[in-house]
Amino acid sequence: MKFNVNSYHFKLLRDYERLSAFKEAIDEYAIRNNGDSNDSDSKVAFDLGCGSGVLSYFARVYLDRIIAIELNNSTYQLAKENLKEFDNIQVFNDDILSFDFSKLNEKADLIICEMLDTALIDEEEVPVLNHARKFLKEDGEIIPRGMINSAEAIFMNNHFIQYEDDEYSPIYVSLGESVVYSEFDFMNEIDCKFSAEMELKIYGKEELDEIGFEENLNEERYEKFNFKENFNIEEDKLKINGIKITSFTKMNDNIICGPTPMLNPAMLIPIEETEVKCGDAIRLRLEYVMGGGVESIRTEILEINQKD
Repeated sequence: MKFNVNSYHFKLLRDYERLSAFKEAIDEYAIRNNGDSNDSDSKVAFDLGCGSGVLSYFARVYLDRIIAIELNNSTYQLAKENLKEFDNIQVFNDDILSFDFSKLNEKADLIICEMLDTALIDEEEVPVLNHARKFLKEDGEIIPRGMINSAEAIFMNNHFIQYEDDEYSPIYVSLGESVVYSEFDFMNEIDCKFSAEMELKIYGKEELDEIGFEENLNEERYEKFNFKENFNIEEDKLKINGIKITSFTKMNDNIICGPTPMLNPAMLIPIEETEVKCGDAIRLRLEYVMGGGVESIRTEILEINQKD
């Protein structure tokens, strides 16, 4: 099927990893529930923030009724045109957070909501699901099911928030392994005001040697920004000025999707520039409002635990 899209949604449709992950999750939902549109039990889905309508299109063969909601008027017009031939799909131009689901007179068997962003910060996935979940049947399901977030210590050239994707590669070096700092189940109510403390371990000298850290600093992209000036492995001096956030989308119990070009690209967040030693552990607080945008991000270094 040919979809009418704008430039942004064209990029979304070209992200085949993202699309295949959602389609596989929808297909698995149907298999688990023996679902197709000819079942005797009427099945209803909500597609929240439906965009161009592609996820409603994937789900149409399994559900008797799909309610697709899109806030942006121009995108709504595209979705309405794309889905007009399917009698079991209704497209609404409305704000989900104020949408009166009770007027539908039925609850959803399935909620599909791709309003995702790295660490759930910049899009309204969490507030939207907190509102819509009240209208999900007791045995209903949500796609995606949840998210896992990890962080690692880095040093980067630009001291502002950056995304790493196919179109832009920020200059940074990793200074330690990533650690999981949060995990969310979208079936549960989630507090939008997020705060967590984490401990990020800096690589030891042997680990830095194993990954060829000093040799890598000779690469042109690092030499251009004088990265070597910030590291002296022999004297046990390193600098950290950021963290890298990586989000993994849990589609269901069987499918976990890492970052793709248009789904939760890795995010680099600046922190106070601090000198550390090889093997140190940094205790850090990270706070933000889910759906509140990147301007809600706050970081604070709480403690540096030096190696024994």
